[in-house]
Amino acid sequence: MTNMFIPSHWARAFINSVEKTGGKAEAGIEILGVFASWITSLPGITYGVSAAEKIEHLIRKGVKKLSLSGESNISPPVLETATRFLVILLRKNAFRYINLVISEAKKILNKRQGVVTASLEYVFPPEDKSRIKESIKKYTRASRVVLKERVNTDLIGGYRLRIGDEIIDASIRSQLRELEICLSGNGGN
Repeated sequence: MTNMFIPSHWARAFINSVEKTGGKAEAGIEILGVFASWITSLPGITYGVSAAEKIEHLIRKGVKKLSLSGESNISPPVLETATRFLVILLRKNAFRYINLVISEAKKILNKRQGVVTASLEYVFPPEDKSRIKESIKKYTRASRVVLKERVNTDLIGGYRLRIGDEIIDASIRSQLRELEICLSGNGGN
């Protein structure tokens, strides 16, 4: 049996650990991201037990400075949970999955809070983005919609919207493709 790393399981475990300390999961995810980007920026980082011990020492030193300066608004138990979580990932040589874990944790929180994330691709930004968001809210019964926008010049015009596994293609390119199929099907008769 292979030992598979499942980011969603780790994300749930992290969220549960933070919440058991009385902390807010959002704050835990935020500090986890800060620690992860800092660790990733370290030159010549290696993973494993010895690296985990060195990094744990550096994180604790940094957290202590933050606490003493009063700059941190994140509770000590949440900082401790994030530190321990990262050390476990380092020791298990699984730190490379940290961004997946953070992404999964955000998805879990969004689902809990009724937040839907949709991707909107376009050549030119649609004038009716607020109407699109409201339509998504009604369709999904979400409390809030987050639109991730991206320019895609292949669309020619219009837009393509992705909500989870569903795609709504209102692009000129897709309309031209449908017209071409329609004409080629009727043209042979």
